[in-house]
Order: sequence, then C-alpha cells, then structure tokens
Amino acid sequence: MAIELIRDNRFGAFFWTQFLGAFNDNLLKFAVTLAVTYNDALRGSFSPGLLINLIAALFILPFVIFSATSGQLADKFDKTKVMRLAKWLEPPIVLITAAGFLLNSVELLILGVFLLGTQSAFFGPAKYAYLPEQLKSSELVMGNALVESATFMAILLGTIAAGSLMSQEAGDVAVYIVCGFGFLVALLGVYQAQRMPLTPSHSPDLKVNWNLFTETWRNVSFATNLPKVWPALLGISWLWFVGATYLTQFPLLSKTLLNASPGVATVLLFAFTVGLGIGAFLCEKWSRKRIEMGLVLWGLVVMILAGVLLHGVLVAYQTNPDQQTVVEFFSQLNNLAVLGLFVLISVGVGLYSVPLYATMQAFAPKESRSRVVSANNIINSFFMVVSAGFAIAILLAMKGEVLWVFTAVTAINVVVLGLWLFKQPYVALRAQLLLKVPGKQLPRIENMDHLGDSGGNLIVFPTLLHENYLQRMAGLPIEMTVVLSGRLKQSRFVNRLRKHGFVLEFSKLSEIDTQKELIKAIASHIQQGRSIAIDKPMFELLRKQYRLDDMPGVLAKKGVVMNVLEFMEEQVQQKVQKSAISQTVWRLNKREALTASGV
Repeated sequence: MAIELIRDNRFGAFFWTQFLGAFNDNLLKFAVTLAVTYNDALRGSFSPGLLINLIAALFILPFVIFSATSGQLADKFDKTKVMRLAKWLEPPIVLITAAGFLLNSVELLILGVFLLGTQSAFFGPAKYAYLPEQLKSSELVMGNALVESATFMAILLGTIAAGSLMSQEAGDVAVYIVCGFGFLVALLGVYQAQRMPLTPSHSPDLKVNWNLFTETWRNVSFATNLPKVWPALLGISWLWFVGATYLTQFPLLSKTLLNASPGVATVLLFAFTVGLGIGAFLCEKWSRKRIEMGLVLWGLVVMILAGVLLHGVLVAYQTNPDQQTVVEFFSQLNNLAVLGLFVLISVGVGLYSVPLYATMQAFAPKESRSRVVSANNIINSFFMVVSAGFAIAILLAMKGEVLWVFTAVTAINVVVLGLWLFKQPYVALRAQLLLKVPGKQLPRIENMDHLGDSGGNLIVFPTLLHENYLQRMAGLPIEMTVVLSGRLKQSRFVNRLRKHGFVLEFSKLSEIDTQKELIKAIASHIQQGRSIAIDKPMFELLRKQYRLDDMPGVLAKKGVVMNVLEFMEEQVQQKVQKSAISQTVWRLNKREALTASGV
C-alpha cells in the first residue's frame, strides 16, 4: 500500500515536496552551524557556543511567531496554493544563505536560517491539514507513517550531506557545492508542489487577524476547547520534547561516555531514524488501517522498557581510553547493545506518534484544521525549547554525565504513561481492545469522514449483542457508549467499562419506562458532545414510538448539533495471493437532520 500511495499523485507529489523541504532545511542549517563553529574569520568575536544556540533558536522562533497567522491563511485559502507559495520562497532564501557564505557575513547566514524557519512555519499548517482532505480515512494512518518516517530520514540525510560536504578542505568550493545543491533541491521542491492537486478552502470568508500575539493566544485557547484533539496535541508536543532531547545528546554521548569519533554520532542518529520508520510502519499494520490510539500506550511502554535497559547498559559501560572509530564501535558487544536499545526506543516513538497525528487531522474541525495544526506547532516549539533547558539542567546537576539525561526522560515517560492511563481512560480501553479483539475479526470501514464532525453522535449498528459489542467498540475508532440489553458477566474489565461509561446496560429494553430512560440517555450524550451506539431494531422502534427523527431539530434550537451515523454491514470478496477470502465491510451513512415538529 505504501508504494501505491506514493505513486498516487494525491499523496506522491506532496510526499516529495515535504521530503525535499525537510532535507534542504537541515542541509543548510547544519552547514551554517558547521561554518560558524570552525571558521574563525566568519565567527569574528562571537563565541561558537553562542552562535550555535542562536541558530537553533532562530530556526524555531518563526514557528512561535507566525504559526497562528499561517494557520489562518491555510484555512482561508486553498492549502495547496499556500504550500506552493511557501515553496517559491525557498530558492531566494538559499541564495541569501549562499551570499552569507561568499561574503563571510555571519549576519546574512543567521538571516538565512531565520527565513528558512519562517518558510517552514508557513508550510507546516497547510501540510498537515492537506492530508485528511486528500486521503481516504483508511489511508490516513499509512500517509502519516510515511510522512513521519520520511521527515526523520530527510533530517538525517540533510545533516549527513552537510557534514560530508562542509568537512572537505576545499574552501569556497564546498560552499558552491552545498548552496548549488540546495538551490537545485529547492527548485525540485517547487516543481513537485506544482503537481499537487488543489485543496479548496472550507472557510473562504474567514477574516484574518494580523495581530501575531492575540492570534497566537486565540489559536492555543481554541485548541484547548477541542476535547477530541487537545490530548493528541499535548502528546505530540511530548514526542518532540523526547525526540529533541535524544537527538541533541547523541554527539555528546559519542564524544564523552563512548569516546568515539563524530561518525558514531551519525550512526546513532541513523539508527534512531530507522527505528522510528519501523515503528511507524508497525503502527500502520497493527492499527488495521484505522486510527488506533491504543498504540500510544504500547509505544510508551516500549520506550520505558528500552530506556530502563539503556540506563543499565550505560551505567555499566567502561569508557575506552582510545577513541573508537566507527568500525571499532561495531566490534564491541556493549556498543551494539546501546545501538539496539536506541533503535527499540525509536520504534516506540514511531508507535506513539502516528496515531496522535492521525487523530489531530481526523478530528479537528474541517473549517479550522490548519489553525489547529498551527496551535500544535506553537506548543511543539515551546516543548522543544524547554527540552534544551531540561537537558542543560540535568547535565549541570550530574556534572556532565549525559546518561542521566536519557534516564530522566525515561522517568518522565513513566509519569506520562500514568497520565494517559488515568486521564484518558478511552486510550487505555483501546490498548486493551488491541489484545482482546483479534485483527481478523475487525471489518474494513468505508467513509469515516463524518467521525470528525462537530457535535454528538448517535451511532446505529445492525446488531449490538453481548457476543459482538467488543468487536463493535474495537472496529470504530471513536469514544462511545454502547447500549446493551441485559447485564454483562461480572469481571474487572466490565467494571472498568461501567465506571467510565463505555457501556450502558438495560435489563428490560422492551418496557416503555426503560425506553424513555434510553431516550433521555441519548439526549444527554448528544448535549455533552459524546457518542452513543444502539442497534438498528431499537433505532427503528424509537423512531416510530418516540419520534427520534425530531431530536436533531429540537436540539439544534438549543445550539446542540446531533449527527445520526448508521452503519451498513456486508460481506465482500477480496483477492489475497490468488485466492478469494470474505471480508466484512462497514459502510457509514450520515442521515440528514429533519426539521423539528415537536417530541
């Protein structure tokens, strides 16, 4: 499916556009970092430590300043056109950076880095909002897995390319090669952006607020009021905290504890990137082509277990008195253990990250999706800045022993896991359902686009029985209350379902008083913006006896949106390796709300 998706112009042109952009950002940023580190004439009276941290800060700063504005523009105008305009800015920015190299101007180089960050800040909200507009629901997880893997691979390749080219003692020739190559990559990115299909706006009448500070605050405040999305945004930001902390410490770990050459730091970065890609693709496989938030918890568990083992290996590590080359590094068993554990940690990061991005895209309101992404970028940037201060504080407290930075991240991961378990019981339920419901029993779902619509949902299944209610809950990636006739058999798992309102049991649904209680329960769930599921026979009974069709109109007068989502279940034949197998398919239909005539 991955190759087919990349070949499809809906995704393929976008995939290469964002890959080339991420590559160029890191190629030029790392080339500038190396230049100010090793070129005394360029650096002048500035210290390398000051310039290195200034470059990192100025690349992130535009995400904080401009994300709110870029999110508005991506919502108001065609997202593809916004991305194309951002890509057209890239070639001139490369030329400004090249001028900085050729004129030995540190000011121009810093300006070039700031402009690269600005261009990325305007590209980002449209980028993530583009995916759910162009991809089917069943393609969204794979699309995010490919984007996450490609982004980290682009970071790695851009960093390696800059290091390889700038390390050559070729004077201006190295500069010509780096900037010339960057310019060609920028032009190729512009070409790929022109191939992307248009993505019409859902909010063409949006009035843009050009006040950067008030709009930034309003964006973040708006995101906090989206209960389906806000936890995902915080989870994504923690991901960037972890990623920035790990990746930043690799050179220090290589130089101090491992006493290895700079090439070993690149090996660690490569291993982390490979592991993240593995995790992202495992996520696509284990999620069964749906948004599976349960994998967030299992990803954290993998990160914690691998982090504990990494602490044990690093504490027992005997530093070699002679600097290790890359070849010597691979010849030691304890080095391979370190490498393997970093791969395992990044596999957990991949499992953790993909469902969070897919949730943000799928459940953010269509008309404000880009602004939600911009709020995410703002919070991500804040967490990345905090991660730098966090690492510095740990290093100062532990006298420069970098292993304690990794250990501290593992300890906080335990706290984060606890927060997910106790603050988001639905995510814990999804993690359990992954173990309780075999993947072969789950259907393929078509047309899930309405699951992200605002308001509460009344979900109608063909049947809801004690034998299949877990399959229904696992099959549909949305938090809901399932209405059942009769009491479930007592167990700790069932008690947890009852405690958190995931099941609603009625002993005698055939009685009028019980049916009236159910009507009240449906109205209550809808008014709270929640989802409640009943079976088709009960739905038809409530329509006939209690005029359920009028409820959406009645609630609309109170400013409450009610969606009626009905699933049709059928068996289809699918070819797998020259043999045909039967697969269950759920087709989602959204019923149009009727005009209220009274209840």
